[in-house]
Amino acid sequence: MTIESAMDRIEEADDSRTDADDREQQYEMYRKTFRALEDIEPDDDDEGIAVVADWIVEQLETTGKRPGSRPVRRRARKFCNRNGYDVSDNDWLGS
Repeated sequence: MTIESAMDRIEEADDSRTDADDREQQYEMYRKTFRALEDIEPDDDDEGIAVVADWIVEQLETTGKRPGSRPVRRRARKFCNRNGYDVSDNDWLGS
């Protein structure tokens, strides 16, 4: 899954129930997280992007709210840890 296809899924799920004030800023944080995942994963399938995008969409559908940057990064780090990818505490996903 590409970053843009992940963002398309998120934007489609992010309907009028959510506050639009900080939408673009939050979307940019999602993109930053996806880019960090893309850099960490040694393969080309970018499974981490799909896993995190699915989680974000699930949160939108369940709660009607966009998850914040920190929970998204925690979910990405959890994926990395489960799959043996090292994440430094100094990295975007480590914070």
